[in-house]
Amino acid sequence: MQRSNDSILKLYRRIGFLTCSSVFLLFFLGGLVRATGSGMGCPDWPKCFGLWAPPNCECKLPANYQEIYLQKRLQKVERFAKVLNGLGFDSAAKRLLNDPSIKAPEVFHPVKAWIEYINRLFGVLSGLFALIYFGIMLRYRKTINGKRWALLGLFFLLLNGWLGSLVVATNLLPGVVTLHFLLSFLCLFAYMVSMHRAKSFSFQHTDILNSRKWFGLWVAVFAVLILGAWTREQVDQMRLAGTLYVDGDETAFLGFGMLDIFVMDWLFSLHRYVPFVILGWMLWLIGKEPKAALEPEFKSKLRRPLWVISMICIVQIALGVVHIWFVIPSWAQVSHVVVGSGLISYIFAVYLSTLSKELKNS
Repeated sequence: MQRSNDSILKLYRRIGFLTCSSVFLLFFLGGLVRATGSGMGCPDWPKCFGLWAPPNCECKLPANYQEIYLQKRLQKVERFAKVLNGLGFDSAAKRLLNDPSIKAPEVFHPVKAWIEYINRLFGVLSGLFALIYFGIMLRYRKTINGKRWALLGLFFLLLNGWLGSLVVATNLLPGVVTLHFLLSFLCLFAYMVSMHRAKSFSFQHTDILNSRKWFGLWVAVFAVLILGAWTREQVDQMRLAGTLYVDGDETAFLGFGMLDIFVMDWLFSLHRYVPFVILGWMLWLIGKEPKAALEPEFKSKLRRPLWVISMICIVQIALGVVHIWFVIPSWAQVSHVVVGSGLISYIFAVYLSTLSKELKNS
């Protein structure tokens, strides 16, 4: 029995929603991996200590397991360095090979191993959803729009899986981790466009900004998010250098220490202050909304993008303050990543909705 176009689109969007949801879940799991220092919980890839599931005890590993997986990592690093040399990045390849952290063996830790392993499992799950999504698109390619974006999303997902292996091989090398984070978002955005082309997202009360301004807001927030990922890597370098706390005192604020933001570069300043500018702009636009359109009920406000973005910005700024005062506690770091990811995804969906309305009215 031949499926109707409506049922095909419904199935396609459901699988697309599962794909986007699984990719978004990786932001939470990736943040958890980063916050708990579990990035090297499994020193090899795709297996974990040579097994398809991590062991529960170090006693199940060879006595010289640290040397075994260190040598495997060094071989992968050498291959990656050759690729960099072939692309003309000789200095980057040299820095990679001379980085002392690359040669540091990893000690087995069961909790960290399982956190990283679960992160990888959901990475595989998102890949399976993406393949099903791609298969439906091929089967009904004459009916479904947005096929190129579905293909691009699958490409980004596979590329990011390969890059994840390099993150492990290079022992969380600064820059590689940020690129891994960036590609995750590009994958999510590609699938969102593909779903939108099949059936448009619909948001109300977006007319106060045209599509170009919504796109500009999305670019600004995306830049802040990437700067945050780079700032997190800078914090790791500060921790290694012993310059993490104000005056080096871990008890500088309420016995918890305080992040020494004055030794951080101007990129951190942008990440810190641009959200205040965005929040101020949103509040100013809310003040310009037609009074008749402003409904007092809280649920009604949640249907208004300007209100939603403003509230999320306030939460993000508050989490940023917690980061500084208490030197990036794990719960705040994971929350910061998830809330920021939700914000950038929401703005992108609003932009797509506004663009569609403008194209229909033109």
